[in-house]
Amino acid sequence: MLLFVVSAGVPVVLVLGAVTGWSRSVVGAPVWVAWTVAVLAVLVGFPFAWFSTPLGTRSATNLLLRAYRRDGLEAVEQQYLSKLAPRRAGLQLFNLGLALDRAGDQDGAHVVYRHAADRGSPPAMVKLGDRLTRHGDDDEAQEWYRRAAEAAESS
Repeated sequence: MLLFVVSAGVPVVLVLGAVTGWSRSVVGAPVWVAWTVAVLAVLVGFPFAWFSTPLGTRSATNLLLRAYRRDGLEAVEQQYLSKLAPRRAGLQLFNLGLALDRAGDQDGAHVVYRHAADRGSPPAMVKLGDRLTRHGDDDEAQEWYRRAAEAAESS
């Protein structure tokens, strides 16, 4: 919620500052600088605000799901997730796995959960452990549960 407030509030304040002349009178910025900063803040801030909401998060997951169905997992990881930190990419992959689960693609979800777990996502490690337990691979499942507990403690 704080990310949403800051991401949406700062651009609004900068635009209001440019419109009212506040940024010129208080900060001493020329009009063109005030407007340039305001426009850049809007272009960067509003997408951050959108993707910090539940609806925006679902939108990002749906984008990954469409790309996965069109191009495959490797393309999704390379095109969309390669610029993210491993933990964040793991979380996005975990969300993709949940979407595949809901869509009934159990095999695809299993592969995606494994990739997310390899990137350090504790929820994906637990989900992978659950799936392995259901398939009778208790030794590997216990290993994933242990790794999930260690990853959760370290964060």
